[in-house]
Amino acid sequence: MLKQTITVDDSVSVCIPQEIVEALGFTPGSEINLEVVGNTLIIRSLTEAQRAEEFIQTFESILERRKSAYEELAKGES
Repeated sequence: MLKQTITVDDSVSVCIPQEIVEALGFTPGSEINLEVVGNTLIIRSLTEAQRAEEFIQTFESILERRKSAYEELAKGES
């Protein structure tokens, strides 16, 4: 879907089509999370952003707890 930016006051804005607003569960006044990854803008609901952050923290915690086991596996057979 191709959209064009517009200038509002001192900001650049993009109108989000209604079908995307509905799919993401946004309503007027919804808090949203914006994240830039490389050249990509990611728009998430606040709930989804929090869930993603919790997942990352849990995953990193597991990696840290099992770090020595993963390092041994990476060495391979002697």
